[in-house]
Amino acid sequence: MKSKKILINAFSAKLGGGKTYVLNLLDRLPKGDFEILIYLPDDIVLPNDSRVRRMTTSWPTHNPIIRSWWEMLALPFILVQEKVDVLFCPGGVHNTPSSQRYKIATMFRNMLPFDPNIIPGGQSFKEKLRDVLLKRVMLKTMTTADLVIFISDYARKVIESQAKIKSAVTIPHGIANQFYVLDESLSRPSLPFDGEYILYVSRFEFYKRHLEVVQAYEKLPHHIRERYKLLLVGGAEYRAGLRVKDYVKQNGLENEVIFLGDYPYVQLPALYKNARLFVFASTCENCPNILLEAMGSGVPILCSDYQPMPEFGGTAVSYMNPDSPDDIAEKIQTSLLASNNSVQLKSQADKFNWDVTAEKTWDLLLKL
Repeated sequence: MKSKKILINAFSAKLGGGKTYVLNLLDRLPKGDFEILIYLPDDIVLPNDSRVRRMTTSWPTHNPIIRSWWEMLALPFILVQEKVDVLFCPGGVHNTPSSQRYKIATMFRNMLPFDPNIIPGGQSFKEKLRDVLLKRVMLKTMTTADLVIFISDYARKVIESQAKIKSAVTIPHGIANQFYVLDESLSRPSLPFDGEYILYVSRFEFYKRHLEVVQAYEKLPHHIRERYKLLLVGGAEYRAGLRVKDYVKQNGLENEVIFLGDYPYVQLPALYKNARLFVFASTCENCPNILLEAMGSGVPILCSDYQPMPEFGGTAVSYMNPDSPDDIAEKIQTSLLASNNSVQLKSQADKFNWDVTAEKTWDLLLKL
């Protein structure tokens, strides 16, 4: 019997969630007789497994337009030549024609093109045009695929209301081992201030509602602001971040609201663990990895009530309206007074495990 051969097109997994996803799958290959061929960025190190083979091409696939042409013109011949059974495109977009000779599996990762709640004016014309085009390509990708893997039930519901999917399954991401520190004691990281802090980790985007969080913090009683700094971690060099920085400066909050910028990934677990409260105010997510990381640390969490956050946080976290600084401020005060709920957090965090995610994913791909 011919062993299964899967080709993974992971050229788009350059950073963030896409890179993390691919690495976690490759680190958890199941036992069995199969072969994995994979196209991916040069900086991603493959596991030392004879069943995994890195593929290369002379096409400059770092350019998304040229990559699309490569997927349309070159990749189909490679699939046939290599006698591939399954083409897996975890990036959520592909331009490879369907064929009777191989199956196509893809994922849905990017909610932004499908979110009607993005702040008007929060995107430039170029960004809006990009999302319109991306939405069309993503829908075409999913409707022509033999299998679509969703990472939240919320996202699956949104897409299935707009398109007919041949076969769909929901497999959420897991919590990386280095973030699962519920039962560990981690030293407070070096910070430009002493004392306790309320933490928000996320790059600055309009839909992340950083400004509303800062406005809520400003509304807190003086004794609370005196005791807790608001620590904002993430790149803030673009429009959304600059707007928040301007607000902080104009309102004299520079000593209370601290911008830490991009922070070393390996040091984030200690940053989560030592926070008094973690705030997550995003209004648009698919699988909120930052929320999962915070849950793994055991820190009390105040979270956006937009879906899919309640799908992941369950009853283990508190919720607020991220569009209302008044509600955020009220819920921050309530959360700071609440009793420890580490037992609930542990129970909820245990539901999101990369071993389970990888096992389910490989099982589906090998059976396709």
